[in-house]
Amino acid sequence: MVKLPLLTRIWAMIRHTRAVFMSPSTPLPVKIVLGLGLLYVLSPFDLIPLWVPVFGLMDDLALAALLVAWANGFSVPKQ
Repeated sequence: MVKLPLLTRIWAMIRHTRAVFMSPSTPLPVKIVLGLGLLYVLSPFDLIPLWVPVFGLMDDLALAALLVAWANGFSVPKQ
C-alpha cells in the first residue's frame, strides 16, 4: 500500500465525498445528512461559538472530518 501525503489524501477524500453526493445511486438520506452538515459547518451559528479559544473551531472541523469519513464509506459506481 502506497502512503499518500496528507494533503493529497485529504483532497482525494473530499473529491470522493463530492462524488458520493452527486451520484444518482446515493440514497436521499445520505445526501440530506451531507448537505445539512455542510450548511452547519458554513453557517455563522455554532454549537460552540468561534470566539471560544480552540474549541470554537474544533466542533466545525470535527464535524467536517466525520462527514467526509462517513461519506467515504459509500462507494460510487464506476461509469
